[in-house]
Amino acid sequence: MLVSSRFCEMINFNYVQIFLLLFKQFTPNSVMISGEQSWILMGKTAQLIIVLVIAVLGYGAWQYQDRLPFLGASTDAPAAKTRPQRPQSVIVSAVVNRPLPRNITAVGTARANESVVITSKVTGKINRLNFSEGQKVDAGKLLVQLDDTELRANLNESEATRDNAQKLYDRALKLYETRNVAKAQVDLLYSELLAAEAAVAADQARINDYRIVAPFSGILGFREVSVGSLVQPGVTITTLDDMDTIKVDFDLPENRVADVRPGQNFKAQSVAYPDRVFDGTVQTVSTRVSDVTRSIRVRGAVPNEDALLKPGMFLSVELQVSVDENALMVPEEAVVLTISGPLVYAVRDGKAMRTPIKLGRRINGFAEIIDGLDEGDQVIVEGLQKVKDGAPVDVSQAVQTSEAS
Repeated sequence: MLVSSRFCEMINFNYVQIFLLLFKQFTPNSVMISGEQSWILMGKTAQLIIVLVIAVLGYGAWQYQDRLPFLGASTDAPAAKTRPQRPQSVIVSAVVNRPLPRNITAVGTARANESVVITSKVTGKINRLNFSEGQKVDAGKLLVQLDDTELRANLNESEATRDNAQKLYDRALKLYETRNVAKAQVDLLYSELLAAEAAVAADQARINDYRIVAPFSGILGFREVSVGSLVQPGVTITTLDDMDTIKVDFDLPENRVADVRPGQNFKAQSVAYPDRVFDGTVQTVSTRVSDVTRSIRVRGAVPNEDALLKPGMFLSVELQVSVDENALMVPEEAVVLTISGPLVYAVRDGKAMRTPIKLGRRINGFAEIIDGLDEGDQVIVEGLQKVKDGAPVDVSQAVQTSEAS
């Protein structure tokens, strides 16, 4: 009531001031008198109107003070009833135990099973190129023929000398049988025959050096020379790679030495083929641990009949070392990542409860729960964007957690 009284007084004062201003505005200056005398000089009719207006406003304020909070309405009135919160429809999945492989991941490099740079052993002019870039060739195939004209002339001379030495030796051998020649003469002719045969073999070997052949089966690279070029020893002509099998070299930390052994299977993937997984087998584990990186080198082999993998490729390697038979798993859709850590919304007693968790590995769309949940707990996988901690939910569907493998 104290508030309403003050309000009425404030209304009376304000309205008096308003009417005085209006009176001054519409009254001639000759009639105007400053100060409190203006009220005295008003006509009785004007004074009566002002009093009636103030009385009406004051009465109205007093009548409605209980309905207007700013006029001192009672705060003890019963509050309006809050509308009950409507449950949000969600889809949940149960936390289940599943076998979970324990894998080691590493970064590997692809290498050809056999790889060589084709060069010449001798200096010579190229007479013929007998290959195409990217061609698959067998071992022993002639790739390059150098000019061997002079060598063949020398070979012909050596062969003639050998043939003559052979005839002289054969004749001396017959004479020796009839005692018409000394044994020393026969031995001398035999030595000359051997020398002639050695000369032929040497000339033939030199000629062979002018024939460049594939040392093993594989795929040829780019051609770096042309017909008529003069090649020197060591100059690259082309490359040859055997890629039917690809070697994969990768390093593991020394604390994983006991987890890897020859014969283990692994999987490799390349960014070039994101949807393709290549199966491989560990071939060799190094006998030494690097004293710089404290890691051990492992070499595996991956079949590559379709030649998709190329030497030098970057490969991600996953090596299975064990299997956890009872890992708690939930769909990755249930996991919410926050600044304070990962969490899920578990459904308990019909409400969505914010539940912090500790995550383990993720595999094939599922996440391992190390701490925070128990087997059988229901977690929300769809409708997360609409739920709040402690809000009621309506489970419209429960999906089955598939096995992670």
